[in-house]
Amino acid sequence: MDYITWSRAYWDEAARVRDRMDRIRKQENRPAEELARKRRLTILYEMYLDCVHTAQALERRAGLERRL
Repeated sequence: MDYITWSRAYWDEAARVRDRMDRIRKQENRPAEELARKRRLTILYEMYLDCVHTAQALERRAGLERRL
């Protein structure tokens, strides 16, 4: 698998995680569930950032590989 294809897979996963975060934000929650909801969103946001940063790193790597 080349770096660009690999990067696209990470971008796709980032979009899925972002969509899941949006669905969680739109859900009505009781006050007792608010802490659990915030924790889920925090975990998902960290996953989202990991996917985005990895995708960007792979794109940079693909650019470096082409120059060599």
